[in-house]
Amino acid sequence: MNLEDTTLDPRPHSGPRRRTITFTSGKGGVGKSNLVLNTALLLAQRGHRVAVLDGDLGLANVTVLLGCAPKLDLRDVLSGEKRLAEIILRGPHGVLVIPAGSGVAELAHLDDGERAALLGQLQEVEEAVEFLLIDTGAGIGETVLNLILAADESVVVTLPEPTALADAYALMKTVVQHCPAYPFHVLVNMVRDSAQAEQVHRSLSEILVRFLGYRPGDAGFVVMDASVGQGVVRQVPFTLLAPRSQASRCLETLVGRLLGQPDAARSGRTFWERVAGSTWRRP
Repeated sequence: MNLEDTTLDPRPHSGPRRRTITFTSGKGGVGKSNLVLNTALLLAQRGHRVAVLDGDLGLANVTVLLGCAPKLDLRDVLSGEKRLAEIILRGPHGVLVIPAGSGVAELAHLDDGERAALLGQLQEVEEAVEFLLIDTGAGIGETVLNLILAADESVVVTLPEPTALADAYALMKTVVQHCPAYPFHVLVNMVRDSAQAEQVHRSLSEILVRFLGYRPGDAGFVVMDASVGQGVVRQVPFTLLAPRSQASRCLETLVGRLLGQPDAARSGRTFWERVAGSTWRRP
């Protein structure tokens, strides 16, 4: 990925209000980072302004998938050594990528002055886009849970296999017990076909309804497709490498569903204000 000028476009956008959406999972290895990146690209292809926060701490999978290894991340902004504009990368179709490192976890530990100075920069990015997509780490660690609760909604990525489904259930249970109306949408990755995806979603939904009285949204599915693996190896997003592939068409359906959903009703505070003010406490 070439680094281009990352000056933010100051023009007000004419699309829907800003939405922050986390892509999260109960376990690793479900293809979450790949789906975040390619969803961002498809949204950008439709004319939307999009930023991706690479919040999968310590792994930085989004930048790896784009074929770059950033030398700077959010920690350099936290230290005061760099401005946010100096660490942002501009990917294909103008998608902005914010490498986070472990900086997100450190936001809650700033004093009031440091937090206010950083939030001003972060909110400039949030105000310049229509969609802020966040790639969280896997599991139910405090940073992951804070990112989920700070976002407007979350796409939970899972696989059609027992451990992934059990971990997806555990993640949603943890959040729903804290915030019963939180909007989760389940995306089943690497399925054989639509019939398998429907069965997986139905089974997971039935368990959530039975034990929590909660019904998640349906974000769709992505089928097993060789182009996805080829894109990872070549470090080219599969929606660019093979835009007519089955996986790309499945993700187009997800984007259509996201654009067709009403905005989630959340706090008037910005995403970054919610992150900076969040400290997850387990019941």
